[in-house]
Amino acid sequence: MSSNSQSSFASRLGKAKTLVTTVSSYTDYTAPVATASVATITQTITDIEAVQQQYNTAKSDYTLKTNQRKQIFTENEDALEKRLSPIRTFIEALKGKNSTELVQITSLVNKIRGNTTKSTTVSTESETDTISQIERTYASRLSNFKNIIDILTSLGASYAPPNEQITLTALTEYATTAEASITAVDVCLSVFKPIINQRKTMFDTLREQTQSMKNFIKAQYGLSSNEYNQVKKLSI
Repeated sequence: MSSNSQSSFASRLGKAKTLVTTVSSYTDYTAPVATASVATITQTITDIEAVQQQYNTAKSDYTLKTNQRKQIFTENEDALEKRLSPIRTFIEALKGKNSTELVQITSLVNKIRGNTTKSTTVSTESETDTISQIERTYASRLSNFKNIIDILTSLGASYAPPNEQITLTALTEYATTAEASITAVDVCLSVFKPIINQRKTMFDTLREQTQSMKNFIKAQYGLSSNEYNQVKKLSI
């Protein structure tokens, strides 16, 4: 099975170009079907290169927005995750170690931290599956953060921390900021995911076309021919 890593896509496209260049030198090669012709495969390569440009642009936009979101959730001095310990510490002081509120908030804090995504780099076999997993993680973290705010709101006037970063107003505003960062990524993904799928489909087509070409070269020139030996190891 072909890998879907970025280096693999570039390598496969390079091998396809080598195949076309090599077969173009066979002056008597005849493709019994159009999909195994030099012209058809050359056009497929051209189409893939155009989609690759779209992919690069869309991925750059996605990476920018995911980095901005990461700053909001974990990296900034006032990041969402950095507000969790002060919240928990204040509730422990206010309600006690054995209070229901502290138990509930501690559980939500652990869920948020447990869902922390160490990296948004997409490098596994299924790019769209990896992205979907990352997006679910951020949505879950925001949901748990909002649940913490709900618990704090239920405490009424007794929840009055001196730390301005964990007041209800500040937390609610930051939840809105965090949600906006997720939405911005979602907008990028609405463009990026279809391009990922389109590129994969086009490479599947290229693999079928190039394999067909190699099969016909073997049939026309023979298994032990120089022509077939030149192309048989070019796996797309």
